[in-house]
Amino acid sequence: MITVRPVQEHEWDAAARAYSAAHPHEPFSGPDLRRRQDEQRGWGYRAATLVALGGPEIVGMGAYFQNPGAYHPRRFVLDLGVFPEHQRQGAGGALWAAIEADLRGHGAESIRVLAREDHATAPGFLVRRGFVGGKRYFTSALDVAAFDPAPYAGLWLTLENLGVRIVSLTELRAAGTPELDARLHALMSDVRTDVPRSEPATPLSFQVFDEAVLGDPGLLPGGYLVATYGDAFIGQTTLFASDVSDALFTGLTGVTRGWRGRGVATALKLAAIDVARTHGAPTIRTDNASDNAPMLAINDRLGFVRDPASVSFQRAF
Repeated sequence: MITVRPVQEHEWDAAARAYSAAHPHEPFSGPDLRRRQDEQRGWGYRAATLVALGGPEIVGMGAYFQNPGAYHPRRFVLDLGVFPEHQRQGAGGALWAAIEADLRGHGAESIRVLAREDHATAPGFLVRRGFVGGKRYFTSALDVAAFDPAPYAGLWLTLENLGVRIVSLTELRAAGTPELDARLHALMSDVRTDVPRSEPATPLSFQVFDEAVLGDPGLLPGGYLVATYGDAFIGQTTLFASDVSDALFTGLTGVTRGWRGRGVATALKLAAIDVARTHGAPTIRTDNASDNAPMLAINDRLGFVRDPASVSFQRAF
């Protein structure tokens, strides 16, 4: 018999293992899950993490939360995973039934979840429960050791002649850059507005930026890279490490409108590859919407290899 209840304090690691076993391409650690829930509640959002038990054993987890970069008080995001050996035995359905009841109690308008097209059970599970597929996303991976930077030597010279430099958060902090955190927040707020997404972008508050980006324990200060022109910040990319993977993960890469199409994003990516090589990371992973043609083209040229697409499924209430 399957029972569902909120996760208990000693169960975060087990909940994360259940999700990661079901979605090995997107692993979580227990601290990751706990931190996300604490952040969400600290921002005044609604969030909960539930576990499914088969007897005394955790066999699956489900969580709902809200997207701070596309916030709407009645729209939610779903994570759900069941250990493969316990799938098709009712745990996923029981988790969804409990989450659905919670969401109806919150007056939810809709919920979204990403599911890979090649997942053995997720797409069918979602469709049977009224979810409708929409925008597609690609996660891509770069073999750091195999990357050859030689073809890009001319790009570095061109940008250097223009006066463009790439500096890290470590360097910016060491230089005592005035109002640095506020300027980084302003840069991210600028470059993220045109990123394709399933829901309209909403402003990212400084609190969210400070806690979720600068305060992320996986952020590599040497891998938070900013393109500068004189005193202006004109582009950025970020790298994050994880306790459950030896890969590095790319956060937002973006360039201000007046500098797009001039190689700045490529230079940022090249600098990030150098950081990954210095850290001994074998792989860099990134994700992009299928209609983000400029960034996908950059990644393809650099040698990123795409995984099967993930689909954003939405369920309306």
